[in-house]
Amino acid sequence: MSRSTPDPIYVLRGTDSPVAYLKFIDIDNLLSGSYNGTIYIWCMDSKRIKYKISAHPDTSVLYCECIDKSCVITQGRSGVIKKWMITESEWKETGTLQCLEMGFCRCCIINNRTLAAPSSITSEVIVYDLDTLKVISQLSPDSSNGKLGMCMNIKNGDGNIDERRILIGYEDGSIALWDLRNKKIVDKLKVHHDSVMCLDYSPDINKGFSGSVNEEIKSWTICENKLSELSSVQTTNDGFNDVIIRSDGKILATAGWDGNIRVFGTKRLKPLAVLDYHKESVQCLTFSEDNILACGSKDTLISLWNIYN
Repeated sequence: MSRSTPDPIYVLRGTDSPVAYLKFIDIDNLLSGSYNGTIYIWCMDSKRIKYKISAHPDTSVLYCECIDKSCVITQGRSGVIKKWMITESEWKETGTLQCLEMGFCRCCIINNRTLAAPSSITSEVIVYDLDTLKVISQLSPDSSNGKLGMCMNIKNGDGNIDERRILIGYEDGSIALWDLRNKKIVDKLKVHHDSVMCLDYSPDINKGFSGSVNEEIKSWTICENKLSELSSVQTTNDGFNDVIIRSDGKILATAGWDGNIRVFGTKRLKPLAVLDYHKESVQCLTFSEDNILACGSKDTLISLWNIYN
């Protein structure tokens, strides 16, 4: 473990609410969503806010993602998902759909034209066509899978879009690998004793990582459509809100309830550093194309880090 704590290269200030979600559009632009429903686009050159929109008034932003540089999908905790077109001067709402009300599960863009989102029916996920916002399919676990509870996380399970697999983490601590073509679970693994609070998967290294309410980070893999647990690491404090694998597959970062960002090597889950800056829980993480790590916290700040680059 690194003995000295590095400092962030910059701290973005200007949001008036805790930061709930972060996503780099590209090297020059960062999307952020706040607890009060506001979406911001930050210019990484000037470190200033370029756009501000009240996208989901009176409810927290759960998710925001660019389909391309002119189209953004946002999700509020009320369950409303909105599609936006962006011009040089304004955001224009071009469509909405309603998924699970007052949930915690973020939706997931499977490819640029397909969206998976939690349903109002427990354990079910609905897949939508992003062009028409119409339902393509419903993923409902059958009784043989037991009581999985609420959907907590949805992630793309493929490097090859044609294979059409997604990963879903559930309230009972299980992670399931779904075949979208056949609308069925092909394998399921009980990874945690409690809810899967966060997960990420890299097809390039064929490894996934997940966290729960305790102090453990777990790693797992997919081999011939089978999920297998690999290893785990114990940290000093309970609870994780987010985990993210860097695009080169070498680095894993975690967002802790204790306000710390922990950095690990993905090969053996070796602890590399603890980034101790935020005074409240870190809620979300994202890496840029040039490997800058952005971290959003309940303290309303977004810290930027250049580590092991």
